[in-house]
Amino acid sequence: MKLKDAEKSALIIVFGVAVAVLCFMYVMKPNWEAKGQIEQECIQLQARLTELQQKEAKRAEYEAGIVEFEEKFQERMEYFAPDLNQEVTIMFLEGIKDSNEFNIESLTLGEPEQFYTLGIGGGDTTLDASTAGTTATTEATTAAATTDAALTEESVVDEEGYTCYRADFPLSYYGSYESLKDVIRYVNEYEDRMTIDAINIVYEADEDIYAGELNLKLYAIMGNDRPETSMEMNEVEIGSDNIFQGAVGSGSSKAESSMTKYDENDGAAIESSYDFYAMLNAATSDVSAKVVGQNGSGKEASVISNSDNDVTTLTFDFYEKDGKNYCKYTLGDSVSYEAEVTSAEDVKLLIQSSARKNDDDKVGLKITIRNTTSLPVYVKVSGDDSVSPRVDIVSKSGSVKVY
Repeated sequence: MKLKDAEKSALIIVFGVAVAVLCFMYVMKPNWEAKGQIEQECIQLQARLTELQQKEAKRAEYEAGIVEFEEKFQERMEYFAPDLNQEVTIMFLEGIKDSNEFNIESLTLGEPEQFYTLGIGGGDTTLDASTAGTTATTEATTAAATTDAALTEESVVDEEGYTCYRADFPLSYYGSYESLKDVIRYVNEYEDRMTIDAINIVYEADEDIYAGELNLKLYAIMGNDRPETSMEMNEVEIGSDNIFQGAVGSGSSKAESSMTKYDENDGAAIESSYDFYAMLNAATSDVSAKVVGQNGSGKEASVISNSDNDVTTLTFDFYEKDGKNYCKYTLGDSVSYEAEVTSAEDVKLLIQSSARKNDDDKVGLKITIRNTTSLPVYVKVSGDDSVSPRVDIVSKSGSVKVY
């Protein structure tokens, strides 16, 4: 069957339309879309180029700003210790111990806790929100966080970032009002970042002391370019088995806060009322050169002595055993005596010396006093030679005051 001319024309038109549609769908449309994407990319790149050109025009200003911010960053970093090792803790406690009327009854050394990573994030993003409004200022921590946010990671943070740690130091204390203020000031001005997280103060009128609990936080920022602390510990007193006993330790008591009770006349009251004594006489005297004992009637058995014309060591150890307090005094290398302390308030020790007779008079004592009881020990040295003293108190630890 032959198609008519009109039918042939219609088929040709349909075929042409189909070819046109296929060309548009598979050729023109993809090219059109690609052209639109390229144009959009050009717009974005042009905007980026304009932005970079503007920054390039201010390159010197930006580079100067980087240097400035890096300096500020490092300056703030100096507020924080590079670690929380034992040396940092010991030196901090040594500083508190220098405040003689502030006493720490108990102290807990908290484990370091990681809480933030500078330049990477994670953890508690508020460096010190818990301490806002407390006694210690939060300026250093806030400034460090602000500086870190302002700086790029590439400019101040190495690949691993700086890791932030903190540790709690909860303690119970007692002392005078002035000593409490001194400790707060000491914490505020401490060379490493330290804050007072919480403080509780109770006034005990009968003893005129202030007692309570204090929670300290010590902060550190560790990093590859921040070496661990190395401190000279030569100035730290040694000689006690436990640095937390005595004046800054659990062996202290609230009675020690009245260490001024015999200050009148430089402890003269102890000369007429004392619990233990040591006497020094010339070697040519009718009595022994060195006599040590417990005061009171019926205490003859407590007396130890020697008549050597030399310098002898004498050690007084005050300690608690089976719920009672004792004093063990040792003269020389072997002669010693243990006596129960009968006083419930304090212990008074009289060192009664005398003037030397001549250059041949060599009698003397090197005295060590150790106190780990809850009672303060008051020592009065009386009558010693003003030119060449016989008495040398070489070491004392715990709650001990010498007049």
